[in-house]
Amino acid sequence: MRNILGLVLAFFPLVVLSQEYLNSTENIHATTKELKLDGFLDEDLWKEAKNFPFVEWRPDWGAKDSLTQLYITFDNDFLYVGLDAKDQNPEQIIGRNLVRDGWYGDDYFAFQIDPNRTRKNAFIFSIYPTGSRYDDAIYNDNVPLGNAPSTPAYDMIWEGKTQITDKGWQAEYKIPLSNLRFEIRNGEVLGGISAHRTINYDNKLMVYPEVPQNITGANGKPSLKKPVRFVGLQPKKDLQITPYLLASTQNSFNLNGTGAEYEQNAFHELDAGLDVRYGITPSLTLDLTLNTDFSQVEIDDQIVNLGRVSIFFPERRKFFLQQSGLFDFDVGILSQLFYSRTIGINNGQLTPILGGAKFSGELGNWDLGFLSLQTEGTRINEEALPTENFSVLRLRRKVFNDRSFIGFMATNRARKDYINTALGVDAMIDVGDENFIITSVATTVEGENFSSADYNLVDNSRFAFQFARRKRDGWFYRSAYEFSGKAFNPGMGFLLREKHHNFYLGLNHGKFNTDRTKNTLQYRRWMPINSDLYFTPDFSDVLTWYNRSHWTGRFFNNDEITIFGQVQYEYLQEPLQFSNTIIIPPGDYFYTYYGASYSSGFQRAFKFPVSAEYGSFFDGGNLQFELSPEWSINEHFTIEGSWRLNYLNFKNRNINEWINVPQLRMNWAYDLHLSGSITAQYNSIQDQIFTSARLRYNFRDGHNLYIVYNQDYNTDRMQFSQELPLFNNQLVTLKYVYTFF
Repeated sequence: MRNILGLVLAFFPLVVLSQEYLNSTENIHATTKELKLDGFLDEDLWKEAKNFPFVEWRPDWGAKDSLTQLYITFDNDFLYVGLDAKDQNPEQIIGRNLVRDGWYGDDYFAFQIDPNRTRKNAFIFSIYPTGSRYDDAIYNDNVPLGNAPSTPAYDMIWEGKTQITDKGWQAEYKIPLSNLRFEIRNGEVLGGISAHRTINYDNKLMVYPEVPQNITGANGKPSLKKPVRFVGLQPKKDLQITPYLLASTQNSFNLNGTGAEYEQNAFHELDAGLDVRYGITPSLTLDLTLNTDFSQVEIDDQIVNLGRVSIFFPERRKFFLQQSGLFDFDVGILSQLFYSRTIGINNGQLTPILGGAKFSGELGNWDLGFLSLQTEGTRINEEALPTENFSVLRLRRKVFNDRSFIGFMATNRARKDYINTALGVDAMIDVGDENFIITSVATTVEGENFSSADYNLVDNSRFAFQFARRKRDGWFYRSAYEFSGKAFNPGMGFLLREKHHNFYLGLNHGKFNTDRTKNTLQYRRWMPINSDLYFTPDFSDVLTWYNRSHWTGRFFNNDEITIFGQVQYEYLQEPLQFSNTIIIPPGDYFYTYYGASYSSGFQRAFKFPVSAEYGSFFDGGNLQFELSPEWSINEHFTIEGSWRLNYLNFKNRNINEWINVPQLRMNWAYDLHLSGSITAQYNSIQDQIFTSARLRYNFRDGHNLYIVYNQDYNTDRMQFSQELPLFNNQLVTLKYVYTFF
């Protein structure tokens, strides 16, 4: 490993980012003035607060922006952020959303802060002209390590107000210092900040500071934030206690003991649980959970999988979202050594978590993470599931520079007469000019116990390596290799594919344009090579090869078009089943298909993204059509739809099938507190309709009341020998959550 790194670093010497603004530090001073949080910047503290001017980022990068001003100050308890967003056409300000964490193309302002200038982690606090808010947490300097490097489902506790005026709009933030976990180092508090503001009717984005336009994810990168000194700030300890109460009633139908008919079962539950978050130090956190909140108010969308890879569903549970980026361990494309949804979810069914703990944070140059949880023994569909323990240890140490690390992870899943352990070492190396090496090696062992487990170092291991240039203009690329042994099985992980060698190469060319009068496209990207090659572990057969070439163009009005062509080879060693009708027999298959897509600019009240593709598919053909219309009627009502249609036709076998997955959702909001949604989804493969209705009252951040109704319906009740019931499951849930802080 050391020799490989030495060779790489010799060819790609480490460089220091050349952005001039990174070389100086701005001072932000405290205030003794009071803030009336109403959205108007008319208090005295704003006259004394530090002012930060913006520049244009899109489309004309670097142009002066005299319309946007950012103000920051603080007192003993809160960080205050003020925005003055003037607009030459205030009547065209877009504000459509009243729902917390929603977005329908609204103008918005986002303030980002890396409280202790880690140059890798940051928080995002966003607000829309309507006063609705959105927040997020960024990890790993916005570089994905298998997962997306952010957690949109992460919710902070803070306040924000807005006002629309005849000159534009204004906003005020009030963020508890305890949430931000500032730390005094060498006698001072140093952090990093950035911000951006959109004028969506004109497709403009303004930023502070002048972050580069051509770096992937630049606006979210903690390493590119402006260094600031919070003069005299005294950090606050973080303590959050979040109990929840849950009452539910469920009706379900299951085959009786003879298998002759379905019988109805009713189940009523009254439950409670607790999450505690305590800041041991500003950089070390202890999270405790008792009867873990399962986030039953969220449901996953229906997805039809017409490929050979597994489907990844995101995590939504609060306990796992805290410091989730620390536990990312990339073992190949979209694959993770640790996947939190393996805990408490078994084949899509909930398994109660009795409790557990998580310890995470920084200690010097080290990132530390440890969690351990115990699930309750239960019974699902007549199958007895024993109690299990899930534990993870994560270590990372900064090397070479602020955006490089070498790490270690161990996971262990244990129950009676079974144990599954995974060990891995990984690294991310920034070699300069946005070139990154990301690599890992991991091995697993499983069995009744360690002594009885069959183990072969090669068969039980996985190796991944990628080298990528994370830019958006000129030529940029990603190359990767991964090997997955035939017995590699992380019991707490997620693998997109197993048992293979994989070689990947992606080559792109991008170009920005700034002058609307001379160019039609604001940005265009051509990807001539996007190629994957999979072999069996012994290189005896090619399993998959494809190359997908595509071109994308984004207009100055933010509409976007894409065209592509793909050629693909598949070798099936065993049948591949997509539905009861469509089963692909083993064999060699070579096919090609083409497609195009169009998406309308997000500033439009009515959006109509649409895509289509057509071509051969294994030994037949596939016509695919997708559309996702969205109509923001006003700030109170939005209707969203989606429809994926596949027509699969295998003439040689006289088999064809239409696969339909439509979805319709209506979102409504009375005000910033009371909102709801109604969703209906249909899956033609399962012949089922899935419905959900949700009502939420948000008293404040961390204080919510939910009422949720979920039910499925069988649309073909005569498909089996026993007549199916009208529905399989019907669930009504009442949930109350309150956070003390």
